[in-house]
Amino acid sequence: MLNAKNAFARRGVDEQVDTLQAIKDGITDVDEHAASEFKATIGRLDEANDRLQGTLRRLRETIIDASLQGSQVDEDSRDDGDDTQAGVDADRQAKTLYSFIDEENHLLVLGSLHAMIDSFNDARADLNQDVHDFQNSLKAITDIMQDDVSTASGSGPSDKRTLYDEPPPSIPQLFHGLEEHAAEMATELQSLVSHYDLCVTALKHTEGGGQAAKVAVQAEELKSAPGAEESLYGRTVPEQISQEEKVQMMDVLENDALQVEDVAAELRDHAAEMEQQFDALLRHVNSARAGNQRLRSVFQLLLQASDALPRHLEVSKTFRGVWQSIHEEIRAKTLELVELADFYERFWVSYSRVTDEVERRITAQAQMRKVASKAQRDLDKLHEAENDLRDTFLQDVGEHLPRDLWPSVGQRAPRWHVSPADA
Repeated sequence: MLNAKNAFARRGVDEQVDTLQAIKDGITDVDEHAASEFKATIGRLDEANDRLQGTLRRLRETIIDASLQGSQVDEDSRDDGDDTQAGVDADRQAKTLYSFIDEENHLLVLGSLHAMIDSFNDARADLNQDVHDFQNSLKAITDIMQDDVSTASGSGPSDKRTLYDEPPPSIPQLFHGLEEHAAEMATELQSLVSHYDLCVTALKHTEGGGQAAKVAVQAEELKSAPGAEESLYGRTVPEQISQEEKVQMMDVLENDALQVEDVAAELRDHAAEMEQQFDALLRHVNSARAGNQRLRSVFQLLLQASDALPRHLEVSKTFRGVWQSIHEEIRAKTLELVELADFYERFWVSYSRVTDEVERRITAQAQMRKVASKAQRDLDKLHEAENDLRDTFLQDVGEHLPRDLWPSVGQRAPRWHVSPADA
């Protein structure tokens, strides 16, 4: 009955352990799924960060052209070899494109990303610790159940069996063996009793046998407790038998006397076998009781696991919520890194166009200066020619014209000068 109860309880425990294991596997799946998503998300984040760092490295390596610093540089100043101007240019050339960006933009984004990664690692560490505790509680149960199965099957560490060993006898087989041995012993005891009774009869029909039996009984009574066997002298008056019957009786006694020791040895063998089978039955009983005690301890562990189950589920739910929040934030910050990288790349590309624009403007300025110089020379020639013509006119008619007729007749020609409009 106890074995039947234990077997029923084991099946129930196995079902409960399978259920708990399925729950634990579900929590582990949450962790593995989040870890997989986290790895893919970090991969995209690393790509965006590598792109940004590469762009920032190009900005640090790109030195600003001196012509872009300070006031506008004309063609003459580009050819000027003045030491002071060269020192100023050297200071200006020390600046790079990185000097013109606000590094707090990407540093803040990277700092927030590091904080989110740390938050995820902390949340996952809490989940892993909880899963570890859950696994330990399941392992404690399964270890006890495995020990119980090993003990019940007789395959414990104390009695290792091989394929060639016969299986140990079951409880019904042991009981059947005890019954067989008991039946054999009863038969053999009956034969001894019959031989004993025949011996008593023979003694009573032997001269002096009755008195000898009486003395033997009295001596045995002194050694034994009250109520000892008195069958040797129980019947004082023997039954009358013929001489032929007496001879037959003596022949039977003689033949049976040769088998008494063998029968006694068989009785001892049967008793020894029954002792071994009884010991085996006791081992079965002790094993069943020990298995019942193990199952009771397993029930206590199951109750503890049941009490801890809501906490395990809550930790898993909290971790899933934390990861979803962190996942969205990392995606948003990754997009910010991509946008920053795009902006800095456009800045770097724009700078290459700026240097071309500087060269173009310097060239245009030189062309305008050249045109202005030529125009100034032409104006100077026209001014000089105009003054010569005025002098010639005065020489020809000046003595004949009164001054009050044209007061400005002797003025010099106005001088024209070409200069930048914003000078």
